[in-house]
Amino acid sequence: MRTPDAGLRRPTDRARTRLRRIVLSAAVLVVLLAVPVGMLAHNWEQKRSATAAATLAPVAAQIVTPAQTADPALQSPPVDPVGAALTSSTTVRYVAPDGRVLTTVVPWAADDPAPITLWVDRSGTPGEPPSSPGVARNVGIALGMAWIVVALATLFLVFVTVRMRLDEVDSEQWDREWARVEPLWSGRIP
Repeated sequence: MRTPDAGLRRPTDRARTRLRRIVLSAAVLVVLLAVPVGMLAHNWEQKRSATAAATLAPVAAQIVTPAQTADPALQSPPVDPVGAALTSSTTVRYVAPDGRVLTTVVPWAADDPAPITLWVDRSGTPGEPPSSPGVARNVGIALGMAWIVVALATLFLVFVTVRMRLDEVDSEQWDREWARVEPLWSGRIP
């Protein structure tokens, strides 16, 4: 559809119009693709959790050594500004599914009264425990949102870069046209 001023529009004006349409279409596509990206992340975390639940078994662990803090001179565990004890590491002993008694170093909050549970495979090697069902949902939402932020930021940078180049082309064209018209317009040439 041609507008009445279509003959007055410069090539850069038409390029800006096309650029806006392309960027708007790409932005809609980015938002629509966030759903499959989030679903892929959700399914990956669900599969990882199901695999961990199928191949790992929970075992109770007993603390062998007291927590090793960052500064051995400290009598109590270090505390962050909010007041919660920082996580340190401690050595624990556990019985593997095959009956062997093993030890390992695990992260542990010194003020945490909960018993330590490790998830181990058949050979007794600790692994990452299965996650709760809400974790997969949160991973999907977080990665879907991260996709939107990163893709839209990239799209914005491309838009700004192309727009700046079009502005440079306009400025160069205006300089050439003004150099041609200015002497007549200012009256320096009769």
